[in-house]
Amino acid sequence: MSDRGRVLFWRLLILVVLVGAWEWLTGIKAISKTPGLYWIDPFFISRPSVIVKRFAYLASGEVRLSIWAMALSTVQSTLWGFVVGVSTGFAAGLGLGRHDRLARVFEPYIIAFNSLPRIALVPLVTMIFGFGLLAKIVLAWTIVFFIVFFNTFQGARSVDADLIHSARFLGASERQVVRTVIVPSALAWTFAALTPSVSFALIGVVVGEFLGGESGGGLGYLIIQSLGTLNAADMMVALLTLGVIGIVMALGIKQVERRLLRWRPEYRKGP
Repeated sequence: MSDRGRVLFWRLLILVVLVGAWEWLTGIKAISKTPGLYWIDPFFISRPSVIVKRFAYLASGEVRLSIWAMALSTVQSTLWGFVVGVSTGFAAGLGLGRHDRLARVFEPYIIAFNSLPRIALVPLVTMIFGFGLLAKIVLAWTIVFFIVFFNTFQGARSVDADLIHSARFLGASERQVVRTVIVPSALAWTFAALTPSVSFALIGVVVGEFLGGESGGGLGYLIIQSLGTLNAADMMVALLTLGVIGIVMALGIKQVERRLLRWRPEYRKGP
């Protein structure tokens, strides 16, 4: 068995053990003479078998707003916020990273805005942009922008000066130096921020959906609705779906990173 096969085997084994233990412990009473007392109370986290049934119901055509429609709404908002946040954060980090005086001028404003808890911006954002798609994109952007900005800023400043001097010595223009030396070097720092960025973008979108209600749609609405009805199964369906979405997005970023940074030694070894 290859190394990748062993890793996959252990991942699946751990998943089976965890789900099996979850199902078993939520069905066994901790003290047989005490009714309603379980090792793991299914009232709070439900049971895997019940969660699967609820997922099948929410995925069917029997509900007005299916799990697919809610997941699509969340993914759409997350991707838009992620793309806008990454592009603007990369451009700002690259620009300020190569212009020290400009960076010192904007430094206090960047620090002040970044110091604001994002949750505190939710009421303001919803007042300005409402409860729809745009508000969720803005909330995701406020998180992703600074994560990408600081990494790209540091990457642009950490470019080896000898590489820049060598490129100029060989006759490269300033634009060519930026395109062939500075941007590739900064990309390595930027990609280090992308995996956490997409997770935080997802968080920002879900928080926006908490306040948006059904008009905001998404899995955040399902979580809040489940809280109001004390429906642990539906809440776990939403949480597990969010986890799967996060995994798929992170894997997608890894593939893009592998393609764009294929010149780096760690990506020349093959899969």
